[in-house]
Amino acid sequence: MNGLKVMIVDDSPFSRTLLGEILGSIGCQVAGEADSIDSMIEAYTSCKPDIVTIDLIMPGSDGFECSRALLLHDPDAKIVLISSIKDEETAAEARRLGISGYIQKPVDGETLLRVFKNVMAPDALFLKLKDTAAEVFGEALAQTMTRMTKAPANFSPSGTIGTQFLSQGITTVIGIIGRHSGTMIMDLSLETAERIVFLLLHRRPKNPEETIAMVAELGNIVAGTACSMLNNKDKAFGLRVFPPSLFSGNTAQVASPGMELQGGYAETECGHIFLGIGFKKGPVLWT
Repeated sequence: MNGLKVMIVDDSPFSRTLLGEILGSIGCQVAGEADSIDSMIEAYTSCKPDIVTIDLIMPGSDGFECSRALLLHDPDAKIVLISSIKDEETAAEARRLGISGYIQKPVDGETLLRVFKNVMAPDALFLKLKDTAAEVFGEALAQTMTRMTKAPANFSPSGTIGTQFLSQGITTVIGIIGRHSGTMIMDLSLETAERIVFLLLHRRPKNPEETIAMVAELGNIVAGTACSMLNNKDKAFGLRVFPPSLFSGNTAQVASPGMELQGGYAETECGHIFLGIGFKKGPVLWT
């Protein structure tokens, strides 16, 4: 991030000095400083920074008030909030305002560098996720099936699926949240699901509900494993999984409105399993 111009907004002179030293160590330039909302707009106009760091807790006007004022002055301003406090309530408010990043103190150079890269190139992270997600989710499905059934499973990607496909009988839909939101769809026939239950329990399923419950658990494990694999590749993804939704019955058309799926089929001893995954850019930059 050599040459990146950063403006620091913090009422504490020591905090500004400390942050300035860290910024210098990662190749950034301190373009300006402000200690209150009153001096912030003038300093911002004068130094024209690439990024503004704002301390959340300040007397008079807090970081949220400063952020509102700055975004009103320049809607394209890239703001990174810095605070010793970071919880769901403050994170939700930061997202709502359109703040680009949120870092909890104590700040270190590695975290700053990662956050700044994501803020300055938000599309790069999304493209990285989009390019790797199908392969990783397919690998997670194959690994999960192999471990659970003790039989080999191979995933064959088929590229872009589109926004709809014909269900084989049981469809699992799992929402994914994080830096960018997504949807995983796993689909298989009732016969395939019953064979999996037989391999796992060494008996036939007692009723359809037991089979459907197994499919839900399988989808949950696959999605969780894949998200963990992607988060290990880049912590900035911050992916988490919602509980699965199940649809079963006669074959039907399944649609994923507004989200193009990529994926393919896993060939297993029990039958083939479809898996599709799609992500979309969030309306707010986040890290």
